[in-house]
Amino acid sequence: MYIEKRSEKKKRGRKFLPVIFISLLAAALLIVILSIHGTRKATRIQQAYAPGSAQGMTPVATENTGAASGSTAEETPTEPPQEPFDYTLCFSGDISVADGARTTQYWLDHDKDITQCIDPVMVQTMQNADICFINNEFQYSTRGSALPGKPFTFRGDPANVSVLHDLGVDIVSLANNHTYDYGEDALLDTLDTLKNANIPYVGAGKDLDEASSIYYYELDGFTVAFLSGTRVEWVEETKGATENSPGVFRTVEPDLLYQRTKEASANADYVVVYMHWGVETATYQEEYQTETGHGLIDAGADAVIGDHTHCLQGIEFYNGKPILYSMGNYWFNGKSMDTMLAELHISGTADAHDTQLQLIPARQTNCQVIYYGTPEEQSTFFRNMEDLSSAYHISIDENGLVTPAVE
Repeated sequence: MYIEKRSEKKKRGRKFLPVIFISLLAAALLIVILSIHGTRKATRIQQAYAPGSAQGMTPVATENTGAASGSTAEETPTEPPQEPFDYTLCFSGDISVADGARTTQYWLDHDKDITQCIDPVMVQTMQNADICFINNEFQYSTRGSALPGKPFTFRGDPANVSVLHDLGVDIVSLANNHTYDYGEDALLDTLDTLKNANIPYVGAGKDLDEASSIYYYELDGFTVAFLSGTRVEWVEETKGATENSPGVFRTVEPDLLYQRTKEASANADYVVVYMHWGVETATYQEEYQTETGHGLIDAGADAVIGDHTHCLQGIEFYNGKPILYSMGNYWFNGKSMDTMLAELHISGTADAHDTQLQLIPARQTNCQVIYYGTPEEQSTFFRNMEDLSSAYHISIDENGLVTPAVE
């Protein structure tokens, strides 16, 4: 059929040669017009989005200032304009569907419908993000024995990994003090479970090289790097990975952590370090948290996200880059406490981009995460976060956008 149509077109072409000649002239004229139009459009895009033009920067002139037509002046080659982007990275604190956990039982009692456990607004926020990152505060395994002498140990059915897909999770941290609760076999099962579910992880591994490894995400040519470390046990309970044995990325001595951050900065456009640190239930920061947070920014991190304390801590901007000292519990137990999602909105181009930090306020209570939806609830939450961050002079507007306060 296709060959027959081609034959018919050729036959009609021989009959109407004058028409073809006129059509060719019209097509040539159209190409010239489109060429001129395309050049103007490219110029406008380049002027609007070239490095130094967007986000309050000086526009770059792109008009050709060379000699008139027919001149022998050489044209200076220019790079094609970078396409603008607007990406969202979303972060939460601790999540648990460990065996026996109240959150797990509530989830099972509601037919594993995550929207019955976590407010649909929060779930949709996680699902809509370009990259969603959470702290996985338990092991996926049916093997092993609880570490002796440890008061709380968490291990869950590997099938429960489905909850990560339901939430839209793209990557998890395993750098925490419960990733080794049931020993080496359970840790290796956890790694395999996440791999089989196509969920990348950072912060633990079969050896130190993997535990301290950097995970790179490509977002249409914009590279985001993630790494994670834990520094909550001065006396080692949760086994740290070694050159030839599994464990977590322990960062009591932060030299390797800084080294990996520098490596990530050299190979990515944006670097996020997720840290497990601080004192449980403490709303204040330990001195080492501040020192390490600053050290990570100095080493090339663009944002530092912390957790472990099971409560929220303050927010600091250091050299213009955010440090969230603790995200607290997200969906971890039945206790009642404030929680949130944190979004990093990265917009601009690879060479010139800005970051906005936005908080999505909620409350963990009775094994649910309830979105704070009224202006009054949100205002109270934001004022509390400003109080927790009083040493750092931040401001949070009615939309949850966080900025350094103008002094």
